[in-house]
Amino acid sequence: MNSLGPKLNKVSKIIKIHNEELIDNYSWIKQKNWKEVILDPKKLSAEVKKYLDEENLYKENQLEDIKNIENKLFQELKSKIKNEDNSVPKKDGSYFYAYKYNKDSEYPIYYRKNIKNNYEEIILDCEKKSKLHSYFNVGSISHSHDHKYIAYNIDTNGSEYFSIYIENIETKEILGSEIKNTTGNIIWSLDNNYIFYVRLDQNHRPTKVFRHKIGTRDVNDLLIYEEKDPSFFCSLSLSKTKKYLFIRTADHETSEYLFINLKLNETIPTLFKKREKKIEYDLEHHENFFLIHTNINFAKNFKIMKSHEQSFQKWEDFILYKKNNLILDFILLKDWLIRLERTEGCENIIILNLDSNIEHKITFDEEAYHLSLDHGYEYETDIFRYTYSSPTTPKSIFDYDCKSKRQELKKTQEVPSGHNKDDYICKKIFAVAHDGEKIPITLLYKKGIKLDSNSYLLLYGYGSYGISIPSSFSTNRLSLVDRGIIYAIAHIRGGKEKGYEWYENGKLLSKKNTFLDFISCAEKLCEEKYTSYKKIIAQGGSAGGLLMGFIANERPDLFLGIIAQVPFVDICNTMLDEDLPLTVTEIPEWGDIKNDKKSFLYVKSYSPYDNVKKQDYPHMLITGGISDPRVTYWEMTKWVAKLRENKTDNNLLLLHMNMTAGHSGASGRFDYLKEIAMEYGFILKICKILS
Repeated sequence: MNSLGPKLNKVSKIIKIHNEELIDNYSWIKQKNWKEVILDPKKLSAEVKKYLDEENLYKENQLEDIKNIENKLFQELKSKIKNEDNSVPKKDGSYFYAYKYNKDSEYPIYYRKNIKNNYEEIILDCEKKSKLHSYFNVGSISHSHDHKYIAYNIDTNGSEYFSIYIENIETKEILGSEIKNTTGNIIWSLDNNYIFYVRLDQNHRPTKVFRHKIGTRDVNDLLIYEEKDPSFFCSLSLSKTKKYLFIRTADHETSEYLFINLKLNETIPTLFKKREKKIEYDLEHHENFFLIHTNINFAKNFKIMKSHEQSFQKWEDFILYKKNNLILDFILLKDWLIRLERTEGCENIIILNLDSNIEHKITFDEEAYHLSLDHGYEYETDIFRYTYSSPTTPKSIFDYDCKSKRQELKKTQEVPSGHNKDDYICKKIFAVAHDGEKIPITLLYKKGIKLDSNSYLLLYGYGSYGISIPSSFSTNRLSLVDRGIIYAIAHIRGGKEKGYEWYENGKLLSKKNTFLDFISCAEKLCEEKYTSYKKIIAQGGSAGGLLMGFIANERPDLFLGIIAQVPFVDICNTMLDEDLPLTVTEIPEWGDIKNDKKSFLYVKSYSPYDNVKKQDYPHMLITGGISDPRVTYWEMTKWVAKLRENKTDNNLLLLHMNMTAGHSGASGRFDYLKEIAMEYGFILKICKILS
């Protein structure tokens, strides 16, 4: 190991495709038994394990001088989280269900309270169950309709292979066998004798829906549905009326539903509408009709249609299409339809009385904010719950009465170390893209800061899969902002911040818009004197890590540092390997590079791993998780090795490989703060802010 970091052995491999060559000198670290490695990292080869250990040790040594700052940051981040905390209880029948955190606990305790006698009982103690594991994640917990049983699922290594367990709430007896290799989806039958779940195949794809009889072994489970197309993934939901089990199967641009009538104990699903390429729809049920949230008939930003139970394949418009309104989500109650819409970047909640057909709206005043709807348990109610926050306003949970038009604040996120929203300024500005589009940027900074180009700035970006980065509250980022660092979110193409076209114009053969938008945002922030060249730290994770890889190769002059979290950087090799979990289903996002030369050449032209060059790079911190099935450990490891081979500077290049976790990092509510403290410590080190 030399002063510039570990070196990985090179073994030449050349892939020839479309009369082109892909040269990969580090492909050998992807083991033939990689699926076993993700499930059990002890099966990692000695040579790869040695290299990853060396990288982690090198990172520790390079950050040794800021250990005190890291520890200070960790305690500071921890002090912003309420140590003993409770969720807002949700009513279901004669119980309130909730969870709480005890003092210094990493994991929640789920409990319920009897409404009649106020008796409280624990239904799942995650803190206790986690003690035997270095990683512990409960994907979901679901109680039976008669409130006698719970089913829950656990992932103990970060591989996202969940095991389902069923318990008697009163006796704590585990009923039947552990059900391995599931997604975490759990739906109860109405007679409480069965659960429905989705099993993952050997390639980590959710393809089979089963019914399991409580108290039996899973080898006897009944196969309800099997998806034959490897690009379509299955998931389950329960209609609000509890009459139907919905089976959704979809890729990134097409969806299809099947349903089972639970009241009739059916086991053969009925197809709702056959899949049609690039047509998406989602379902909900009202007493004698279905509502369909869909983009059919060129409704890019989605509309809501209606079909009657007895003629469900005949759809008619219910909420008419409005070009500038993106319908994000909706809740269907017995007397009300509540929908969440985004118009010109602002979110609103619209409530429709299903009887009178009269609408009213809940509007909000802040320049940038985020809303989410809570679908709850109950159908025959006038009350729904929503959450509001902004970069300066802590999360607030409201219950809204549709009939009285009154709302009740149920909880405001507490910041034990103190928080005054008036100490900060949040604003939205726009950058002009290379093609004239206006790109929103959300800014957060400390009031009184001098905007004279001398401030350091963290610019966050994602821009893929139609995922919008919310302008929400985070206690973590305040630790940077309080030190004079400006925090900015670039709402670049590839998300849906400005509607579905914003997403379409940042995928496939328009993917480079995502990267160029981010660069335009960085340049705009310099022009407006919020910061200047070489004072910007860029951050992005997963597909946002792909963005980080592009800007590192193409515009290293702009950035002081880059943090790439579990970065998807080896896109050519990944999209040519159909054995990997996500490759086939992600063709609509990136292109069919195996069979289409134009798509291949386009992807190759921006692939971070394939475009590393002899040049100076910014300071870089790159993270990964050994059990990650989404962005596998070898992607970022190969990228770091190739960067080390080619970079011509003496800037930091650090790899942090979490050897006990997957895509989301550490699982505990405080443990994960250690990784954030490390990342923030890295930022303060390169900014020379040593306090």
